[in-house]
Amino acid sequence: MKTKASITGKVIKAAALVALTLGSFLLKASNGNEIAVATEKTIKEHVKFPKLILPVQKEQKIEVIFTTSENGNVNFVLAKTDNKEAKAEIEKQFSKLNLSKLKANVAYSVVLNFKTI
Repeated sequence: MKTKASITGKVIKAAALVALTLGSFLLKASNGNEIAVATEKTIKEHVKFPKLILPVQKEQKIEVIFTTSENGNVNFVLAKTDNKEAKAEIEKQFSKLNLSKLKANVAYSVVLNFKTI
């Protein structure tokens, strides 16, 4: 039987992998767009999963769709997953973000990759 420390260690490793796999998530991120790079940095700094223990088999991808208001606050978030805990945590953290460099009322998409180590 796995101990709580073992599960916590795996969660921390999975969270680290998520942070590393957030690269080029916006449509224009692959061409060196400064706005996309700044937005990616903001998301990497503010979206963390240390409290969330995900029952991930080998790999799980969660697509997050969001829009921003005129002042840059995220005003709509939808995480596409069957995992209710992950969905709630992702939507909660994204709704607190301010991404002022993005255009308002445009749908953006991010794919979060969770992998077990």
